[in-house]
Amino acid sequence: MERDFFSSNTVLREIFDHLSDAVYFVDHQGIILYMNKAAEKLDGYTLQQAEGHTVTELYGLDTVQSPLLRVTASKEPLYDHTLRYDVNNREVYKICNTFPIEFPDGTWGAFSIQKDVTKLKETIEKNIELQKKFFKYHEETPVKGEKEGKLFTFNDIIGDHPLLQECKNLAYNAAQSDAPIFLCGRTGTGKELFAQSIHSASKRKNETFLAINCAAIPETLLEGLLFGTEKGVFTGAIERKGLFEQADGGTLFLDEINSMPLSSQSKLLRVIEDKYVTPLGSKEKIKINTRIISSCNVFPREAIKKQQIREDLFYRLAVINILIPSLEERKSDVFLLANHFISQYNAKYGKKVQSMDDEVTNFIMDYPWPGNVRQLKYSIECAMNLVNDDEVTIKKQHLPFYLKEGLEYGHDSLTLSNLDLPAGKLNPPIPAPEMPKDNASGEVNILSSIRQNEKEKIIAALIKNQGHITNSAQELGVSRQTLVYRMKKYGIK
Repeated sequence: MERDFFSSNTVLREIFDHLSDAVYFVDHQGIILYMNKAAEKLDGYTLQQAEGHTVTELYGLDTVQSPLLRVTASKEPLYDHTLRYDVNNREVYKICNTFPIEFPDGTWGAFSIQKDVTKLKETIEKNIELQKKFFKYHEETPVKGEKEGKLFTFNDIIGDHPLLQECKNLAYNAAQSDAPIFLCGRTGTGKELFAQSIHSASKRKNETFLAINCAAIPETLLEGLLFGTEKGVFTGAIERKGLFEQADGGTLFLDEINSMPLSSQSKLLRVIEDKYVTPLGSKEKIKINTRIISSCNVFPREAIKKQQIREDLFYRLAVINILIPSLEERKSDVFLLANHFISQYNAKYGKKVQSMDDEVTNFIMDYPWPGNVRQLKYSIECAMNLVNDDEVTIKKQHLPFYLKEGLEYGHDSLTLSNLDLPAGKLNPPIPAPEMPKDNASGEVNILSSIRQNEKEKIIAALIKNQGHITNSAQELGVSRQTLVYRMKKYGIK
């Protein structure tokens, strides 16, 4: 009767066959009634081959191991269950949601919707292994200007703007302790660059640095990756060390921690407090000595309000809080960064570019750069690929199409100039000078004050050096090109 239900219901089968996730139906005896095209492709069985066989016969799984058989027996749904099994000489990892179902004849069975995460898990694990191998390689880089085999340092963070310099100074001082550090900044501002630089300047610099993006990993895989797994914790699980153990003595960077499920955050808080990690499925506590650097791409108060970060975890992670300015907030660094990337890609692509024409210079200085330094870098790389080998100047036609068309993207709200900090909870790492408040908003205009201070410093240096630009640039600690640009920007002649 159950088989007739599927053989006659062609519309239902058509719907299931268009799903990207694998779908299975079994009867009360665990016999396969139906599997969709995605399941056929994943397991290497056709429906005709699988139909009429039990889950145990096809996959070697018993009632404890198989979510389908377990739900058939209990008539209770099973959510976000991790399943590992071997089929047709390949290893498969899935995340399953399985439910009981009553068929028209009154008998019970189960159906399961299963997402294949085999490749994702393999990619994550390969990435972790590559990080461990990559950052132990310290020979000379084959291409000048390219980083290979070593972590970034503070020398790799390019920029002269006071906001960035204050940020770098704070990060360098923070590197000398083992306190948890919380990096906050918009996408593309260089949070991992800061995390690597902090590790490189710390006493842990010769130990392991590992980074993981919490937004890219499903919850059921994330905890196993962080804390490790004991054999049998989920179907087919093997004993494996988590990232806390693998980075023991070194640094673990948790990127976009606001995307970590709250249930996992509570376990993370316990690890930070106790300095012990308990692998999933184990009762053994393993002592760890791992420094944690975490990051968030939205302002913490907003993340806490939206319940993206547990408030108690945030205060524990943000013993030292570093707010990284957006590129728009340090606009004077755009020209310097662009020239740095030009030099970098000259070496990489064998080009001879020496400058940007005035139209491009004015354009990049006016553009808001919502993607921050990362967007600027990729835009310069695009231009460097489009210039001819004998060209020495980047022109507007070399820029990415969306820039030439004046495309604009939305801005998020995370800026150093509009922070609403919780009183007594979090101190801004960049002290703001006393300034009059804007009558319209009542907020302190930090950037206007910084620009005015910068202009006054340039004028003072020029007066002291009797208008000599090179000497003034050296005194200010910037390049001659940067000083010339800033003089033009502030109307200094």
